[in-house]
Amino acid sequence: MTKLALSIWFLVWLDSCMARFSMSGPVLTVTLKDLEANSGDSSKWLDISTLRPVGHLSFQSSSPPLPKWAYALKSVRGNIQYNHAECVTAPSAIELDFRFAKEGLGDLQIQPLYNFRKRTTNCVLQATKGNSINIVARLSLGPKRLVDAIKGNFMFDIPGSMSLSALKVSPGINFLRNTPSLTLEGITGSGRTKAVLNLQTNDSTVTVVHALDERNIISPQVSLNNGKIVYNWNVMLDSGSIRTKVDPTEAIDITWTDRSMNGRWVTDFSVPLKGTTLKALASNIRVRRQFSF
Repeated sequence: MTKLALSIWFLVWLDSCMARFSMSGPVLTVTLKDLEANSGDSSKWLDISTLRPVGHLSFQSSSPPLPKWAYALKSVRGNIQYNHAECVTAPSAIELDFRFAKEGLGDLQIQPLYNFRKRTTNCVLQATKGNSINIVARLSLGPKRLVDAIKGNFMFDIPGSMSLSALKVSPGINFLRNTPSLTLEGITGSGRTKAVLNLQTNDSTVTVVHALDERNIISPQVSLNNGKIVYNWNVMLDSGSIRTKVDPTEAIDITWTDRSMNGRWVTDFSVPLKGTTLKALASNIRVRRQFSF
């Protein structure tokens, strides 16, 4: 009788736990290669490797996943990833996200990631307190090094200023490359314009991000090392978006995302701006189709 009662209690508890989670997906993305890549061999269109399928299946808790006494754990999310190019018969990676929160102390996120092909386990720790403090540490659970990188984001309000409303300071260090970094971000009172100074050991840049309206955002970027200018323009559409990047010394890159029934289309255009032959100057087009089930 005791075993039966315990079994019933366990089934009821398991059902209540499963009711706290919701599933999203699976989402499958395939790449339709251009004619030049498949020229001369029509059989490649039937080869699944040319489609480069990528997919993921997500789940998340719709309410605190544990009973009320475990008040600190607020949510759990998971993402199972599949990449045909990395692993054909098994998932390529599994990512989890545990969010803990307590009033007065802030939030703590623990995000472990296991890569099946590389057989590595990484973990991201993120501590946040309101909109003013955010500290991120990337860990590698291996024998050589524990901490790969640390970055902090600190927001300071500037009261009484006519031009700036807030200043964001983001120091960081990458232990893998032994490179420190510092980003300073000034935000105007309207919130439509911000200037970003990104100080790196190899290439420092200045970027001005300005929202022309609700749909159009421009963000030219200037390199402090060589004066190179890169232009970015993002347009929000009713059914998607268009992102344009113009590097006068390299290429024009355009990504068009169009939402459709049960998924979306993603088209990438790349037009080189250097080279002397017609083949070197030929544009590269890649079309991807994403299916949401």
